[in-house]
Amino acid sequence: MKRLRRLLATVAALALTATLLALGTSPAAAAPTKVAPKGYGACKATAAGWTCTKAVPMAAPVAMTAPSVREASDGPCKNGRDSDRHNYCWGEKITIWGFDSKGKEAGRAVVVALSFARLSSSKAEWTENIAVKATEMEGEAKTVSMELSATCSGLCTVTSPAWGGAPVELKLGDEEIGHLSFTSAVAKDTHTLITPTYTSFENILEIPGSPIPSTWNNGRELRCDAEVGGYPGCIVMGHLANVTIRESAYGAAAIAYAWAQSNLSGNNFGTPTRPLLRNAGGDKEADKKRRQSCTAAPLPFKKDPSVTDDSCDEFPFARAVQGGTNGSECTEIIPRKTDGAWRVEVVRESPHGKNAPCIRAHVPLKDNTGAGGELGRAVVSDRILEFEWYEVIIAP
Repeated sequence: MKRLRRLLATVAALALTATLLALGTSPAAAAPTKVAPKGYGACKATAAGWTCTKAVPMAAPVAMTAPSVREASDGPCKNGRDSDRHNYCWGEKITIWGFDSKGKEAGRAVVVALSFARLSSSKAEWTENIAVKATEMEGEAKTVSMELSATCSGLCTVTSPAWGGAPVELKLGDEEIGHLSFTSAVAKDTHTLITPTYTSFENILEIPGSPIPSTWNNGRELRCDAEVGGYPGCIVMGHLANVTIRESAYGAAAIAYAWAQSNLSGNNFGTPTRPLLRNAGGDKEADKKRRQSCTAAPLPFKKDPSVTDDSCDEFPFARAVQGGTNGSECTEIIPRKTDGAWRVEVVRESPHGKNAPCIRAHVPLKDNTGAGGELGRAVVSDRILEFEWYEVIIAP
């Protein structure tokens, strides 16, 4: 009886083997290993084995042919996640692996993505120019598909995904250009902070398996506001705003500010380590501070007949929190240009010497009002909010 049972068991095993062979399946093809490959990022079990994906920031961008992205790589995006107050970039290297049922690597593909965006100071919407490129293929990997979309925090909407939401297919060396568009519905007299987050799906087409999402952010926080000027605009946070005053345009005014930055240490004079703070209160508050520095007792400003159309120019500006010190406390100077070279004459030293909190300069009215107008334009172009720090750059 035992011999009969063994015989029946053998017959049943042979029948099962024959069935598997008829279906094209070997009895040696066991279920895929239940242990995901280690060190390969996020992994998902498939009928054939495993699919894994890992995304890491790029330290430096890969060469791309797209003019909009290549221009950024040569300029504000020389490193993978560079930014300044008006531009930002991100670069991501995404690796996809396919493994068989025994955990052996069957194929690998690498896709790099580089994005560049220029924010506008006159509207709360912007577009990222994105280039993706297949840079490596190994094993069975010959073609990789990729989808890319984004979301954003704050008062922000992604108005269009890359490639219209459809996947692109890349072979080794292929490059595709796409765009992500954003807009902010920031309300008048308010601002909003925004962080874009990106999600991509990659899949090696020659290796069965479903794509795994890769998610990252660009490492930068953006700010859109409708508090400056007559329209909204956006900047990249983490960068000091600046007001650039050119000597070629504003002559004596620029020289006066530069002299204060180089010779005095008693106040914030708009340097990177001692920036100015934009004042609230508008024209009325600025006029009050200007009177305190220029016309108030005990030492009101007196025009110098040797200066054409002489006017009182105060620094720090009357529109800065640091402005408005009584003129008697300031060092008084006359910038003069002789034979093409500037020199600064000290008319009266502050009682505080090198620690003077301000200067009062004899400046032609045209230079004075021109520099003031440049300050006003820079507040809008650099989106400098009330009580925000800014640097004063003196340029040729």
